[in-house]
Amino acid sequence: MKTLAILNQKGGCGKTTTAINLAAGLALRGKRVLLCDLDPQGHASLGLSRGKNPDYPRTLSDALLDGGALDGCLFPISQGFDLAPSNPSLHLAEQRLHDLAGGEKRLKTVLEWVAGEYEFCILDCPPGGGVLIANALHAADEVILAVETSFYSLYGVSQLLQAIQAMAPERDIKVRALATLYDRRTGFAREILQDLSRFFGESLYNTVIHHNVKLREAASYGLPITEYDPKARGCQDYLALADEVLGGIVPQAPS
Repeated sequence: MKTLAILNQKGGCGKTTTAINLAAGLALRGKRVLLCDLDPQGHASLGLSRGKNPDYPRTLSDALLDGGALDGCLFPISQGFDLAPSNPSLHLAEQRLHDLAGGEKRLKTVLEWVAGEYEFCILDCPPGGGVLIANALHAADEVILAVETSFYSLYGVSQLLQAIQAMAPERDIKVRALATLYDRRTGFAREILQDLSRFFGESLYNTVIHHNVKLREAASYGLPITEYDPKARGCQDYLALADEVLGGIVPQAPS
């Protein structure tokens, strides 16, 4: 099982949208995928709720605290795609994990129980830092930085990379960047994309996630874009990203 952590220190940069729709895209490509909602706000869980208000009897925070398996925490979204949901109880779990010896490695232990059942695990990380991010970094094989193509997203990227290394110094984690919320109509967005390319080089995904209202609509209906509107630009972008993650089709430069 390959574990990918979707990360940035700020909100509003497309982390959860990427986690949901990359997972859905990989599942559509025939892979077995687990999405873990590591954000106490539970936005990924809400974004996959199909417009309902589910009452999960057991969530990811329960598994993290008891150190056991994900039994009772896995909920099917579509064929080959399961969710380990979150809710505000994860705030309490975060506080308790901070005080536990080895609390920053609980997620890695939990995921070992299901490593043979999935080909990919996607981690939707909370903004900021803390023990939940440390858990993600200890569990992940690769970090995908969701970077909005705006000035404020670029500011502090180098500090974020330093923070990643500081939270898991004994691990050599591959870090790649993904340009999100790209508005091709603006010259400024194109300049930011060029800056990202210079900064990250080959570690920048060729796929660019364009600003697409259908992605927001899909989230409001609690559906991945692959189900809400398969013809939308956002769906094609995330399928292209899934192909790139799989080492398949290399997308052309954004237009």
